Amino acid sequence: MENIKVNANELISQVIGIVHAPDYDNPADILKLINGSNRRIADLVLLPDLMDGFDTVDTATGEMEADLPPTYHRNLFMARVAGKDIDIFQDVVSMSMIRGGLSLDAGDVAAVAVKKGALVYQKVPAASVEIELRFYRLPIPMVIVDEEAEGYDPEQDQSLPDGAYGNDDFDWAIIHDTCAKIFNIIESDINVVKVNTISHTALLKEKIDLLRDFAEAHGVQRPKRPSTNLSWLGVR
Repeated sequence: MENIKVNANELISQVIGIVHAPDYDNPADILKLINGSNRRIADLVLLPDLMDGFDTVDTATGEMEADLPPTYHRNLFMARVAGKDIDIFQDVVSMSMIRGGLSLDAGDVAAVAVKKGALVYQKVPAASVEIELRFYRLPIPMVIVDEEAEGYDPEQDQSLPDGAYGNDDFDWAIIHDTCAKIFNIIESDINVVKVNTISHTALLKEKIDLLRDFAEAHGVQRPKRPSTNLSWLGVR
């Protein structure tokens, strides 16, 4: 397959051209599916461009947990308070076992763990403090952008797929995943083998395998926590 100019418009055009069905030619509807595919691929592979997630969480007085940032996906790499690394545990059970239980005892935040959509911290500071987090983030959803419009800024272009920009396998993984989803619906309505669904699912698997090799080459499949006070525990 030839390289494509990758932005939302080109991805949409590729999908519509491959599917070639009148019920699947609305750019806005196709974009929703494409964004879902971008997210699905980010679930399957630790994409290098998503390793730069950074945000902060403020502790709450009398509470031992707070909501994680909305951009958090998985893999908490670093946690810092007042410029100092604090311990990251794989889960709340591990943190409780090693620290001798969890409590609302007041004190400096020395450890954190992720529990579903929350960041659990120990101890609980008497006044709110800011915890800095670095993590694997969610991809930014693509939007359709008019590059000819006045004020267009290529540095702020949100029409680009997010995760492994410039990687051809990433682009085609998005296309094949989207096409597989659409063909699965189309071919469910007819009493035949799902030839197109099977084909694009197989092509998607090939691209995912290549993306995993790409991620390994960039050293991101097994990220290391940049801290010396606790070994990496594979936080997810």
